[in-house]
Amino acid sequence: MPEDSTHFYNLAIDAIQAGQLEKAISCTESALTEDPGDSLSWQLYVKLLSAAGRTEDAASAKEKLATLGVGEKDQMMIEASEKLAAGNLRAAITIYQQAIEQFPDDPDLHSSLALALFQNDEKHAAIEAGRRAVDLAPTDSRANYALGHMLRLEGDKDEALEALTRAVEAESDFMPALYEQGMILAEKGQLEKALENFEKFSEVHPQDENAETAIQNIKRELGRTSTS
Repeated sequence: MPEDSTHFYNLAIDAIQAGQLEKAISCTESALTEDPGDSLSWQLYVKLLSAAGRTEDAASAKEKLATLGVGEKDQMMIEASEKLAAGNLRAAITIYQQAIEQFPDDPDLHSSLALALFQNDEKHAAIEAGRRAVDLAPTDSRANYALGHMLRLEGDKDEALEALTRAVEAESDFMPALYEQGMILAEKGQLEKALENFEKFSEVHPQDENAETAIQNIKRELGRTSTS
């Protein structure tokens, strides 16, 4: 994937984590403009269009993806994503589980299963799947982020921080991991480090009110005068 395409793809992922579906679609379209043959961006585009209810556009994108020779695993992930977009969590989980039977050592499948299970309130199984993904790919930023995100929501701050730190170390500009790492650092009283995280996040997402609030709160606790 060319560098410019990777940049837009990462921006799309950040937008997804921020709940900005239309921005994610726009960023993915920019990634495909830079590299029309990138199957990873086409896969993401299909998922996003399905989530937005643009079924005809998603079908067209899926046809384009098929011409790129997408493998069976990727086809199953797309199918699962379509089920998720339709709100059918159980069907998506079943597809991920079937895919794992065929590709048991694929960390992306285990991470995807973990997040679907977590969304379906199967928390224990979700975290086990997340740990399996990290076992398979210890330095993978997204596997570690998925695990850290779930652990943080479940109140396990220590292990969550370890996973999120690995995610940031693997990909320093992975904004969702940077943000959640900052949240835990702040809760643990590591305010200087947390401030660095939120300020870096705010440079990329200057309109994010939560990040700005976190920055101002930390500065007050540190006895600083805000210059923003």
